[in-house]
Amino acid sequence: MNTSILSSLGIATLLFSACTEDTEEEAEQNTDKKNVILIMTDDQGYGDLGFTGNSIVKTPTTDSLAEESVQFTNFYVSPVSAPTRASLMTGRYSLRTGIYDTYNGGAIMANEEVTVAEILKDNGYHTGIFGKWHLGDNYPFRPIDQGFTTSLVHRSGGIGQVGDIANYFEFDSSYFDPVLYKNGKEIQTEGYCSDVYTEGAIDFMRENKAEPFFLYLSFNAPHTPLQLPEEYYEMYKNIDPSDREAFPGNQPFPDDMSESEKEAARKVYGMVTNIDDNMEKLFTALEENGLEENTLIIFLTDNGPQQRRYKAGFRGRKSSVYEGGIHVPFLMKLGDEFPSNKTVDVPAAHIDILPTILDICNISMEKEVQIDGKSLLPLIQGNEVPWADRPLYFYWQRSYPEPYQNVAVRKGNYKLVGHAPYTASLDDLELFNLEKDPYEKNNILSSNKEQAREFKSLFDDWYGKIMESPHLNEIQSIKVGSDQENPVILNRNDAKGQPGIWNQMEIYGYWDIEVVQEADYDIVFHFHKPLEESGTMNLRMGTVKRTMHNEMGMGENTREINMPGIHLKKGQYSLESWYSSQGRHILPFYVEIKQQ
Repeated sequence: MNTSILSSLGIATLLFSACTEDTEEEAEQNTDKKNVILIMTDDQGYGDLGFTGNSIVKTPTTDSLAEESVQFTNFYVSPVSAPTRASLMTGRYSLRTGIYDTYNGGAIMANEEVTVAEILKDNGYHTGIFGKWHLGDNYPFRPIDQGFTTSLVHRSGGIGQVGDIANYFEFDSSYFDPVLYKNGKEIQTEGYCSDVYTEGAIDFMRENKAEPFFLYLSFNAPHTPLQLPEEYYEMYKNIDPSDREAFPGNQPFPDDMSESEKEAARKVYGMVTNIDDNMEKLFTALEENGLEENTLIIFLTDNGPQQRRYKAGFRGRKSSVYEGGIHVPFLMKLGDEFPSNKTVDVPAAHIDILPTILDICNISMEKEVQIDGKSLLPLIQGNEVPWADRPLYFYWQRSYPEPYQNVAVRKGNYKLVGHAPYTASLDDLELFNLEKDPYEKNNILSSNKEQAREFKSLFDDWYGKIMESPHLNEIQSIKVGSDQENPVILNRNDAKGQPGIWNQMEIYGYWDIEVVQEADYDIVFHFHKPLEESGTMNLRMGTVKRTMHNEMGMGENTREINMPGIHLKKGQYSLESWYSSQGRHILPFYVEIKQQ
């Protein structure tokens, strides 16, 4: 398929083809393919950069990149992390991929999904991820199962979160010397997490410079916990993030920031500057290895800021479908092939990144895939596109999205926003003209009801179809008993159960698993806090029910209970487990399953 056809694709079926055998001539051509570096930060808002109007934060490398890049001024992502990352990897709305949340079992992407890493790998690329994945911690959902030949990542949604059991108990120092997972194996690292990822990325680039590579540098900063090297905190410890004069004067501004919010902003700015310095190291290595002109560089953030601070005037923050939660910076640079310091104001989104990379690299793939995004290359080249006013959809709630709670549709310059129950009438929604009102201050629905009705109808039709997506309606089961992973760790990030399940002790939860090999298994239940009373450990998986009484004499204040030799047959199970003691029912913090 030629690039002109690929450029025009919208929500359509892409038919891709790739040769499985390389001739000598094709092998030579592989060295001429574009390298791709995709950089994404975590919870960095639109206003956390110098080139977007923040005169306090120091981001000279990113600011220089903006001057040398094509900047999309109306670029969108999902309100939270995992949905953004699923769309980034697949070119599809996250609900199609099985991703609907950041935890509670909703952050496991179906392994049948075709990722940009798989496509590029199949076309001769070395593929590497460094940092945050957040689309599944176990086989077959890990980066190394989804197309990455090299992987250096943390577990779950962030270093030190409940699913990241190796670093969780470090508390105030989890970002320093973290335990990470290299190609699926646990390793101890030294240094600050963002530095460690960048060093790994540079090594990967140098090792693979003779052939094309795809490098996904996915920083977990400046996400909480707000931990940073002292030198970067020192840069900002005396600044006032609420100083109105440091920011553009005609934008809404949170000038009533509390002292804790100011302190959080200082730490975020320090973490952002550390990222900027690491980007400088990466770009210097790129230039030293003679790769700069042949490398596509993409920069964006995954959603809006978590804390209150300068947001370039946008309304809302992370988790919101207002602009502050979904409108992010987006830069693309490709040597002399792209114009410098050019802006594009046509609305674009994370779903567009995969088809854009394929178009620029002139690469295709074998499988039939329904892609929601469009290639942005025509816009970069200065061409008009027939889809400039296509609708873009945004959504997020804990668990599955519900109309019309925290949903939005943007089409052209207009945006319909819903923060209402499923029984909402048209008048319960909001309509904004973003060209005249980028800060969403004036709801114009009452004077534009026909347009609002059209947008609501678009959302209703889209919602009805996308909620029927096969991967959304299938259970994404963690595989137990495979050769690829033994033991298997079931963590709280992937536990389903009561809303808000996190690190609580007395809460109901379970894990969806598939036993792929009949065998005897040792199952160890690990607890968040010591068990102080005698009680009974309970395991239930389908018709398998086992109990083990724990006397305090077996080990006072124990944090773990081992059930050895549990025979499991092949099949799908919901693994339920709880410790019963004096009327209390305690959920394990994580469960370890090892095939004997």
